[in-house]
Amino acid sequence: MSSETNVIKAALSSVTLHVVIVGGLVAGAVITPPKKPTLEVTLANDKPIVKAAMVNNDDVQKQVERLKKEKADAKRAEELRQKKLKEEQKRIRDLERQRKKKQAEKRAADRAAKKARDEAAKQKKAAEDAIKKAKAKQRAEAEKAKKIKAERIRQEKAAAEAKAKRIAAEKAAKAKAERLRKEKLAKEKAAREQREREEALAKELAEEQAALAKARQAKVMTEVQKYTSLISATIKRNWVTDQSMKGKECVLNIRLASSGFVTRVTRVSGDTIVCQSAIAAVQKASTLPMSKDPQVYAKLKEINLTVQPEFD
Repeated sequence: MSSETNVIKAALSSVTLHVVIVGGLVAGAVITPPKKPTLEVTLANDKPIVKAAMVNNDDVQKQVERLKKEKADAKRAEELRQKKLKEEQKRIRDLERQRKKKQAEKRAADRAAKKARDEAAKQKKAAEDAIKKAKAKQRAEAEKAKKIKAERIRQEKAAAEAKAKRIAAEKAAKAKAERLRKEKLAKEKAAREQREREEALAKELAEEQAALAKARQAKVMTEVQKYTSLISATIKRNWVTDQSMKGKECVLNIRLASSGFVTRVTRVSGDTIVCQSAIAAVQKASTLPMSKDPQVYAKLKEINLTVQPEFD
């Protein structure tokens, strides 16, 4: 491949050199002007002498013919150069096609050789695998026969041992069944007694918890009543009343935070004027008395409170 490339490069260099030389010759022939005949006139004293070189038509015609011939020769030389250049280019293209063809043939041959080698290796491996498989099958069949014989012997021995164990197990099972029956009766009795004790204890505990809950509930209700009274008293301290409210009342819905802070107060029912002044008293108080006991707060966090102005 390297030698073919060098040949191509040399051919291209040769063609280029020829083009440059021929071009120079043509340019010289066209650019160089022909020599023109001269006309000289000399004047001296009283003796005028006129020396003139007359233009010779034959010389001009010869000069023209010479130029035409040079031009025609240059044209033929250029045509010859172009022809040789095309032939050289064709030869180079032919060489390149031959080179590519040889490369393609070589690649095809290499692929065919590789395919043949791969196929041979594949067939060889397949034959080796078949031999290995056949030997493995023989070993497996021999091993299987050996295992079948050993298994038959083992089963016969196991059957004899199983028979002996079965007889012993039947005896043991009868004894165990009797023992379990007695243990079961004993456990049932113990469980029954335990259950009776637990039921009695649970009943006693429930009664005690009920009593405690009742006492706690009573205490909570007492606290609720106490703080309800305190809330009413706080509202009345901040309530501005007049005689027109006498004998009238208002039911308020009051929502409280755990600190006693009033989050909302609204009228539920009652005299409008009384309710408006009562709401103003609640808002003026801002924070109402509140127990720290969560159960008491749970009952007082939202209450409907009936208020009635008092007069002496």
